[in-house]
Amino acid sequence: MPADTRIGVTVLTGFLGSGKTTLLNRLVRTPRYAGAAVVINEFGSVGMDHHLVRGSADTVSVLEGGCICCLVRGALADTLRDLFMQALRRSIKPFRHLIIETSGLASPAPILFTLRHEHFLAERYAYEGTVAVADARQLAASAPLPPEMTQQLALADQVVVSKVDLASADEAARARARIAAVNPAALVHVLAPQGDLPASLLAEGGYRRSSAAAQAAPAVAAGWLSRLAPVAGSAGEGGGGAAHDVAVWTYVYSDAPARPSFLRAMSSLQESLGESLLRVKGLVSFADGTGPWVVHGVHRELYPLVALGAWPDADSRSRLVFIVRGMRAEALAAMLRTALA
Repeated sequence: MPADTRIGVTVLTGFLGSGKTTLLNRLVRTPRYAGAAVVINEFGSVGMDHHLVRGSADTVSVLEGGCICCLVRGALADTLRDLFMQALRRSIKPFRHLIIETSGLASPAPILFTLRHEHFLAERYAYEGTVAVADARQLAASAPLPPEMTQQLALADQVVVSKVDLASADEAARARARIAAVNPAALVHVLAPQGDLPASLLAEGGYRRSSAAAQAAPAVAAGWLSRLAPVAGSAGEGGGGAAHDVAVWTYVYSDAPARPSFLRAMSSLQESLGESLLRVKGLVSFADGTGPWVVHGVHRELYPLVALGAWPDADSRSRLVFIVRGMRAEALAAMLRTALA
């Protein structure tokens, strides 16, 4: 497999006051992110976070005026294009990694859309995953989570639980349980203020098309499949857990559809669900005997399938995990059966 030389992109998200900038400062001081470019999206006309990180990263471009999800999608694309061209002209130092810190009120979804659909960016930047930061005490509280925070957790590949030094052991346990209720596939780190950063935060992301990512993919898939085990249903059925109006439903099935049929079915299902579908993830095989293939989608977007090479465990049935808002399992199951029929 040829080396993927694109610039790796990590999206750092989290609700207001969760500690994103603190984690960002720690990340850019590690060898993995040394010399990284940083884009900070700040809410409001006067930004402050970039002043807190500017001394740590070589390049900081600040997007002001609102959250990425509603106002500055075009500005984000322009900023990433300008950063690449400045590095090409040596106006700034070349960088091999980019970190995008979203506003606390933003969803990461538009960033993923931009990276895929802006042709210039897709050829030069490789999405490597989303890291969400969440306050342990806010997670442990009985009050409903803000919708923006729920979506950030749902779209995360990894969740860093912050401020654990201010939380009790019981609160830390409740925080973990709440994350699992929203996104059981996420890898969760309870991070002490002075503790070492988890190795997975510093590893090459599984969405990159490279030999290193391909070699790591079976272990990554095995990890999130094991975390999904408590909510997995039997063949042809679904199981799930709910967090307020957000539910996680897992469907396991033995049939192997033709690849074009599966892609049409997913497109139809995602179009029908729209914004109610926060995320879909899974492993599937097809009638031609190929598989497993990693499935990853957000809202109406289905990202290119990635070949895994081998099933991560003895169970070779296809499985799809849906994180949905405001939808009962029976309704989703009926839509899924219709789409795959």
